[in-house]
Amino acid sequence: MAAAQQTDFQKNFRLIVEKIFNHWQDLRLAVEHGMGGRNGQQVAIEIMDYTYQYCVSNENITQGELQEVVEELMDQEFNTLCDDDSIPEICRNLLRYKLLAQQNQYPQIEAELSKLPAGKEWLRPDVKITYTPIEGDSSSDEDMDDDDDDEDDEMGHEDEDDAPSSSGRMTRSQTRKQQAQEFVEPEDGWTTVRRK
Repeated sequence: MAAAQQTDFQKNFRLIVEKIFNHWQDLRLAVEHGMGGRNGQQVAIEIMDYTYQYCVSNENITQGELQEVVEELMDQEFNTLCDDDSIPEICRNLLRYKLLAQQNQYPQIEAELSKLPAGKEWLRPDVKITYTPIEGDSSSDEDMDDDDDDEDDEMGHEDEDDAPSSSGRMTRSQTRKQQAQEFVEPEDGWTTVRRK
């Protein structure tokens, strides 16, 4: 009987972990922005699987230990640090739901998880996530300049982009050039995301 209960616990806890990870926006954004490379979605699934195995195979883990594991995985696999307290919240919930699942409190767990916003499960191999690969500098000045070519032509700008206009206001292309000159390249392994 104990083996059957253990199997039920593992199966049900697996569903809980999947539900929590499918709602973790930081992980999804890291995948969508190509932080894990071309196989980022598979890496995210492996992180979810590893976290599940870690929780199931360690009897008395603390929130701090689990948090350290998840933070290290996000840093190593996605070069991502989560400063929004999502990792402590996820770890707290995982350990809480693990305890409730061991006590067969599934109706309470289900009631709480049903309050999460409806969303599509994306941490499955059959679901494809589109991602934007990030190469070198994440800003693409050439693309932005193309967007403003028509605007500059209409305003009669030629090579005046380097000097402020006679009204003292800077055009968008002048602002972009100034920001590009002020931009400091981040250390290796870090990616800077800038708004267009």
